[in-house]
Amino acid sequence: MANRIWIELPQASYFTGDVVSGTVALETDREVDARGLSMDILGREATVITRQQGKSSVTYRSHADIIAWRVPLHGPGIVPAGVQRFPFQFQIPVYGLPSYTGPHASVSYGLTARLDVPWWPDAVHSVPVFVFFARQSVRTFSDPVRFRSGGGGPEIYVELDGSKFFAREMIGCRITILRLGDHRVRRVYVRLIGGEWAHAQNQTETTKTTISELDIPMDRVRVGEPFTFEVPIPSDVQSDYRGTYSYYSHLLQIGLDIAWATDLVAETPLVIVR
Repeated sequence: MANRIWIELPQASYFTGDVVSGTVALETDREVDARGLSMDILGREATVITRQQGKSSVTYRSHADIIAWRVPLHGPGIVPAGVQRFPFQFQIPVYGLPSYTGPHASVSYGLTARLDVPWWPDAVHSVPVFVFFARQSVRTFSDPVRFRSGGGGPEIYVELDGSKFFAREMIGCRITILRLGDHRVRRVYVRLIGGEWAHAQNQTETTKTTISELDIPMDRVRVGEPFTFEVPIPSDVQSDYRGTYSYYSHLLQIGLDIAWATDLVAETPLVIVR
C-alpha cells in the first residue's frame, strides 16, 4: 500500500498580510484507517553561531517562531481510496518578517502536510514559502534626508530623496563639499553597505557586505557647489528587518579620499525592501 500526499499552492511567494489558499491532495490505493490528516504552518527566525575551541567546536543556536500553527484537515477515521483534496487557508502575519538567509541568521516559512497512519510510515510532504514585506507598509510618503560629516575642517553635506527605498530603485543624492582648504581630494566614493547582526544564546556576530559602490572623480565636483547623482539599488538586495535574535540593515556611506590624510566619511541608515 502506498499513500501519496502533496500540497498545491497557486504561487510560491507572498507578501506579509496575504491570505494563502491551497489544497492538500491525498491519494491512496485503498481505504486507510488514519489517526488524522493535518498541516503544520511554520515561520521561524533562527540564528546559528559556531565557535572554534582548539580542535573542537561549539555551536550556539536560538530561534523565535513567527507562525507555529497546526491545522486539522481530516479527523480520525477512514480515508476513502482514490484522490481526495482538502482545502486550507491562513493569513501571513501583517507584522511578519521577510524571508532571509544569511551567514548566521535566517527567516524561513514552510508548510508540512502529514497523514498519520498507525503501524505504517506516515505520508508527509513539505513545501517552502517565500515571504516579502508588503510595500504599502514600508513607504507611504517621501521623507527627505539631510546629514553631514561634521568636524571643523573639510565637510560633506548630503541630501537624499528619502530614507526608505525599494529594490531596483535609484537613490537620488546631492552632495556639497565645504571648507576643503589645502586638502587634496582624489575622489568621492559612495558605498551601500548591508549588515547582519545575529545573537545565539550568549554569542553575537556582525557581518557587513558592500552591496554597491560608486566612484566619482574629483574633477567632476566643484567645492561649495551641489553635485547631483544617483545610486542604483540591486534587484536582489536583502530586505531590512528586525527580529528577536537578529536584524538586517543598510547604511549609505559617502566619503572623500583625501591624500595624506584620513578619509572623511558621512553616513546614514536607510530602509531598503526587496
